[in-house]
Amino acid sequence: MTSTDAKRNYTAEETTAYEAYLSAVAEHNITCARSGATTREKMDAAFSADAAWKRFCEVAGLVPGSTRSPEDIRMIERLQKEIGDMVETTRSAWSMIRAADGMNVIEFRASNVDQDDHNACVCLIRDAELILCKLIAKADGA
Repeated sequence: MTSTDAKRNYTAEETTAYEAYLSAVAEHNITCARSGATTREKMDAAFSADAAWKRFCEVAGLVPGSTRSPEDIRMIERLQKEIGDMVETTRSAWSMIRAADGMNVIEFRASNVDQDDHNACVCLIRDAELILCKLIAKADGA
């Protein structure tokens, strides 16, 4: 998450909890930098900072170290399947256009078809082919 993604209005309680966390971290740093500080004092300061962090997370509605919820996992799986289905549909459409092109009938205008209409149709089919080809390349990671 970037700083631009996280911009929101913070409550007074969140701000207070965060400032308490920063103070606990500063106290930990001071304790660790102080010559003669015992390991126990350093560890106590570390646990104090950890408790302040947990309190901030609680107030802010954050769950540190959490995994995705089963609902999120199902949503991701559903979206991945939908993307796969769209890619396969795109491949099918591209294959159909290629097959029609391979029949060498698109370029030839029937006598009862207006030349401008035929030219427009050919351009539309070519453009659709290019768009589908680009989508397939993008899906393939190219």
